[in-house]
Amino acid sequence: MLPLRRLICGLLGVIPALLVAIGILSIVSAVQARDPVMYSVHGDDYVGDAFMFSITGTLGLMGCHRLWRTDTRVIWALVPIAMIPFALVLPALRHGHHGTPLNRANSSTFQHLRVFAATTTHKARERGRFTCESTDEPFSHSMFARQGQKLPYVVQCVTGATGPVTGTPPERPGTILLALSPDGKQAWFAATVLSRRIDRQAVWLTGDKQPLVISEQVRTDF
Repeated sequence: MLPLRRLICGLLGVIPALLVAIGILSIVSAVQARDPVMYSVHGDDYVGDAFMFSITGTLGLMGCHRLWRTDTRVIWALVPIAMIPFALVLPALRHGHHGTPLNRANSSTFQHLRVFAATTTHKARERGRFTCESTDEPFSHSMFARQGQKLPYVVQCVTGATGPVTGTPPERPGTILLALSPDGKQAWFAATVLSRRIDRQAVWLTGDKQPLVISEQVRTDF
């Protein structure tokens, strides 16, 4: 009976051990978020995650330890068992239907990209062509940060393009890349985000696993 109980104890200990590991990773993330070479998601509660996951996982491991002993009651098995629904429900309770901070940051970037593309296209149709000068305006802050400080959206303009510029992305998340055709009649808009909550290099905002590009043009009426 004891070997069977210890086998069950070992299996039940997987979830608490995983929660402790997540807590440790959250501590590492909290340190990395202050590194000047790293970008992060503003508002992501790395310290809160570290405390919550670590404490909960430790309690589960304590229950497994008591269950492992020969002089303890089987009721201690309820402690690690309780960690299973906790591990499944906790992410939903913390983030709700809004998604993780990373998902919200990327979604916010997509919305900003759409608004910027629409505004720039409207101005281009008024003047008859797209220009880089239309990007010289103040931008709101993104949900990305460096050393805890929010980063404003920035625009990089590329002229003489024959299509979307989606090669190596700019390093900085929250960058909108505006590519203009040689005659200024077409424009392609793309943006950078983070693929992880802490990273040193941005990636392209994607849709259907491809860089998401908004293509606009100024029609010429004959």
